[in-house]
Amino acid sequence: MRHMRRESSPRERQIRQVWWGRVCLLLCVLLLAACGGSDDGGAAGKARQAVALSDLPAGFGRGFPAAAVDNAPAVGALLKAGEAAPDFALVLDDGRTVRLSDLQGRPVVVNFWATWCGPCRLEMPELVKAADADPELALLAVNVQEARPPVEEFAATFAMDLPVVLDSDGKVRNLYRVPGLPTTYFVDRAGKISAVVVGPLTPQVLADRLAEIR
Repeated sequence: MRHMRRESSPRERQIRQVWWGRVCLLLCVLLLAACGGSDDGGAAGKARQAVALSDLPAGFGRGFPAAAVDNAPAVGALLKAGEAAPDFALVLDDGRTVRLSDLQGRPVVVNFWATWCGPCRLEMPELVKAADADPELALLAVNVQEARPPVEEFAATFAMDLPVVLDSDGKVRNLYRVPGLPTTYFVDRAGKISAVVVGPLTPQVLADRLAEIR
């Protein structure tokens, strides 16, 4: 026996229309909230995260910010004087960031080092002394591919009250084409590399290179 399809009553059609209308309205609200939240929250988040170097936590290591690189480093020879210092970010545990490019207008020293590196240990007291003597000087001590605990111990031993940057994956080292440790880049107020020193810094060489970027 053939079954006949029952026609919906006007009341049933009205209920279905109201139900589907509410479902569609709910989906629209959720989509709008997601889009709006992403745009507003992202912009506000970026505004909150950008801080000055002086806003980093006080104390040995200054928060141990992680290094972040935007683009894959280009392959090439050692960077030279006159070239723009490649930009990278210092990211704190709470998401706040400082970029190297934000430091233009100040003399900057980017020192690549490791705790196992004997020459790094020899030169670090002079670097710390120079940073302590000149509040305008921005010294970024970039640790290359080590775990945080030994880096914290090293920073405490040498009283490094300055940004100790954790280059855990070596991307900043690659960005700067560092041939060995220690290597130090001196960056002038315009963000240009003034000098590159491969190997340990003597007090006289450090003083001479700093004089060129001040």
